[in-house]
Amino acid sequence: MFDFIMQFLGAALLLSGLWLSGNRRLIGPFLCFIAEGTTTYIGVTHHVWSVIVIGVVLFFVQLRNFIKWKREGLPW
Repeated sequence: MFDFIMQFLGAALLLSGLWLSGNRRLIGPFLCFIAEGTTTYIGVTHHVWSVIVIGVVLFFVQLRNFIKWKREGLPW
């Protein structure tokens, strides 16, 4: 059950974050990089190395987007 909750949480955060990123809201990349942390956790617990790589790379991409947009002064 915990595994299902983590997967659902990761997917929900990612989809919400991507939607809000499309509206140029700062919370979008923030939710996405939290979701990628969840994705990486799922990859580690299931020993799926491709998911780990994707999760780690996209974690840093979304973190970069968050920092960049924060400097630009976008609204939350």
